[in-house]
Amino acid sequence: MKIDIPYWFDEELIHLLKKKLDRTGMKKRERTLDWTLRQMMKISPTMVTGMITDKFTWEDIENIIDENCNQMQYIPDAVIGIKSGGALIANYVAKAIQVDKVDYMYISHYSAKSQSVVKSTLTAYRNSATIMEEPIIDVKDKKILLVDDQTASGSTLRVGIDYFLSCGIKDVKTFCLYAKKGTNVDYCTREGLMVYTPWGKDA
Repeated sequence: MKIDIPYWFDEELIHLLKKKLDRTGMKKRERTLDWTLRQMMKISPTMVTGMITDKFTWEDIENIIDENCNQMQYIPDAVIGIKSGGALIANYVAKAIQVDKVDYMYISHYSAKSQSVVKSTLTAYRNSATIMEEPIIDVKDKKILLVDDQTASGSTLRVGIDYFLSCGIKDVKTFCLYAKKGTNVDYCTREGLMVYTPWGKDA
């Protein structure tokens, strides 16, 4: 599988990107449901569904991050990206705010068996988030920026915040490209949920 990545992408995450782009494991009925509901989303106003059906490129993602970072006055000691989407953009976020330390953590929220954007979104409020992989770097007494690509309910970010507070950090702030209306994110300039991202049909 040939994958185009920007110059700043952490190549250690190529396996994660490939996994997100590979939808061959989806069941036929999931594919059918996913396709049907995607078509419905396309003809429904974004203000009703909250789903952004534009096809985002890596350049679009960079522009949104720059837009977000231009409004930030918070300079953390480290940027922590949540696997999967947050990890894929963490390097560029760190670059935009001139931070050297980048690490990742895995907080499982959506069904691990589903690659369906629709199924994931519909089950987001039922499934509880759990930390599956902690950051490697020492975060004690550090200021942390916790990065995700987007959030539907805020629960994944909340679990991450609680984790860092239990580690004795100095401070933690959150960052997303998009957030559903009503969710609490410290740095997010856009409302809604992306459907088509450079790392696949995922929300």
